[in-house]
Amino acid sequence: MAQAGGVVSIKRNGVGRLMDWVDIGRAREAYRAGQNVMAVLKREANITANTSEIIEIAYDLQAGSYIDLLESDLPRFLDIGREVRTHLQAHITEDCVLLDVGSGELTMLSLVFREAGLTVSELLACDLSWSRIYKGRDYWNSTVPNRQPRLTPFVADMAHIPLASKSVDFVMTTHALEPNGSALPVLLRELFRVCRQKLILFEPSYELNTAEGRARMDRLGYIKRLEETAAALGGAVIDVQPLSAIASPLNPTVCYVIEPPADGLSAAATCHGRFCVPGTDFPLMEDAGFLRSPDCGLVFPVLKSIPVLKPHVAILATALEDDTGAMPG
Repeated sequence: MAQAGGVVSIKRNGVGRLMDWVDIGRAREAYRAGQNVMAVLKREANITANTSEIIEIAYDLQAGSYIDLLESDLPRFLDIGREVRTHLQAHITEDCVLLDVGSGELTMLSLVFREAGLTVSELLACDLSWSRIYKGRDYWNSTVPNRQPRLTPFVADMAHIPLASKSVDFVMTTHALEPNGSALPVLLRELFRVCRQKLILFEPSYELNTAEGRARMDRLGYIKRLEETAAALGGAVIDVQPLSAIASPLNPTVCYVIEPPADGLSAAATCHGRFCVPGTDFPLMEDAGFLRSPDCGLVFPVLKSIPVLKPHVAILATALEDDTGAMPG
């Protein structure tokens, strides 16, 4: 971490990353001025595509704003939540493990589960931004009856999900793939890796959008050709249904139901929801308030009971291994 002129910058470690230095102060100024933070950061980095770093900063600065928006127009958003729940009910089973990727402030999950009608045995939720997951967990606890189903929130990059291959039954997203236009194949491949049965993706459709909506998606670097990309990766697109209740006419939501390729299904993990080194099947174990990999010697932090499982936050700590494989006190 460095500080100059009162502006704090955070060093992002890693060779070859598009942005080694991220000026959080500049991003905050842009957000407060009502500017598009992603556009500002792309311009200053002299790149054209959104990166995970840019997306994280833009959404972290907005933490809490989606909850405020939802509460300001709750009846309309409840209608959206009911329609999403109806689509989920058509595909998932009560004894399943459901993973929501790009959960943000858990607004959609809170809408879906605050009313009866959908039951799962376990619910996992992750987002790139710790601040959004943190605020979302409080919102979930205050709005979902009896805090059921059991929720496990964590921080992760959807390109490197910290779960074992084929360890969840269903994966859902709600406009989470949306800003990742250049990374769509990588992200879908990772969703396929962890999912056994179906992906249920509530995302915008470039192909079904209006000319004005497509121009907006082009400008913002949003996804295109989701069906085509999924099929090219071995997925089977079994349903495509536009939603009638939408938040914006320029960004209509479509429900894509996709069966992932069966590759690796026979070797699927038997432990639902077990955390792993991101993007791998190396399991993590709780140890001294952290999550540690005995295979790799990597340790990941846990902040306010929320695991932070992004590759670049890993600590290499092989010296913590003793003969029993536990961290010394």
